[in-house]
Amino acid sequence: METNRVPTPEERHDMREVVGVFDAVDKLQSAIDDLLTGGFDRSEISLLAEEDKVRQKLGDKEVRANELEDSPAAPRSAYIDSESLNIGKASLVGVLFYVGVIIGAGLALAFGLALASAIAIGLLTGGAAGVLGLLLSKLVGDRQANWAQSQLKHGGLLLWARAWNDERERAAIDIMRRHGGHDVHAHVGA
Repeated sequence: METNRVPTPEERHDMREVVGVFDAVDKLQSAIDDLLTGGFDRSEISLLAEEDKVRQKLGDKEVRANELEDSPAAPRSAYIDSESLNIGKASLVGVLFYVGVIIGAGLALAFGLALASAIAIGLLTGGAAGVLGLLLSKLVGDRQANWAQSQLKHGGLLLWARAWNDERERAAIDIMRRHGGHDVHAHVGA
């Protein structure tokens, strides 16, 4: 099978994936970076979902990473690189600033204030909206940190990589082990 060809539904039931458990975010990130530069697509990489989603799907019981690594019921989330997250956070701040400026200046002009006053009010409301954007982007960063801490508390950070053939499977195993993954192995995927 070609490495870039998407398998048919009949082939998918035999699709394999490699899973590894990591004890540090930097090791996990290094493995993901290496998988991406090694030809794996972001869509082939997944992580364990946030704890509340895991509890919602599997019940309120305490679930350890080693119990979930081979579970088809383990809720997963797509990998989003930190650069994309940073772009999203910056966009949030910028859009809120822009909207604040437009609304503030527009309202000032609608009430008949001078252009200079409208500009000043626009900048003040834009600044306030930008600060709100900064607070929201901090929440996103805190959520990421909480996700990692929760996963580590439950035995480690789980990483899955789909492997469409034996060569890709061996490559994913090698990459994960090289970057400190434990219990790295392949299994039939979900």
